Amino acid sequence: MKSLFFTAAIAVCAIIFSTANSFAQTSAKLSHTGSKDSTITIKVSGITCSGDLKMITNSVQKLPGVASCKQIGKMSPNSSFAIQFDPSKVTFPALVKTVEATPSCDYPDQHPYKAKIKK
Repeated sequence: MKSLFFTAAIAVCAIIFSTANSFAQTSAKLSHTGSKDSTITIKVSGITCSGDLKMITNSVQKLPGVASCKQIGKMSPNSSFAIQFDPSKVTFPALVKTVEATPSCDYPDQHPYKAKIKK
């Protein structure tokens, strides 16, 4: 009888330990992958060449809180960009303002871009 009780106690301890260990691993994964970043798509008009795409990407990536800015699809006069950013460090209007303030690669004194956030 004592050996049956002892075996049951060991089994219960093993289950509790494995469950606690599994929970700790899951919690670590969730906190590790948990991100405050948001991703938005901005459609930009006024693009004339691939240099414009680079100028816009570089301008946006210089903002604090922006993790990435990538062109979506092929270049066209109305190209889209996926921007991953931390909304506690940079706002939607700041992203749009930065795109529209970016100078043209052909005419650095001009700012031909218009941006809209696609939701």
